[in-house]
Amino acid sequence: MKKRYQYILFILLVLIVYEVYLVVLYKYKDFQINSYLSYITIENKKVEESIEKKKEHLAYVKTNAFLDKVAKTSQNKKNPWEEVIILVTNEEVEEYKRIDTNKQMIVWAKQEISKTYGMTNGEKWVYYIFHTDLRNN
Repeated sequence: MKKRYQYILFILLVLIVYEVYLVVLYKYKDFQINSYLSYITIENKKVEESIEKKKEHLAYVKTNAFLDKVAKTSQNKKNPWEEVIILVTNEEVEEYKRIDTNKQMIVWAKQEISKTYGMTNGEKWVYYIFHTDLRNN
């Protein structure tokens, strides 16, 4: 009889341990789900703030003030009633005097000729693969 009670006690202990394991497991899964939900809510708020900022920026981009600003800064335009005054220092004036505009125009207009200009198709292949110019031979 005593052995029978020992088996029953052992089975009850195993059941209690298993139930504690299940409770801990479900609490852990609940914790993971709650932490994931809080992360998603935080990310959702960030995305909503980003969307609001972009909407505000889009509304600003569509205004005439923005278009006027872009035209003035990037295209050197001005409104008919405005006068443009450029303030420069004496050092900048001397630097601009030293610039040789003709030299700049020639450098800009000069175009570099391709290294493969005048080569046949086969010579181009040899040049691209072996980096040797057969015209020099």
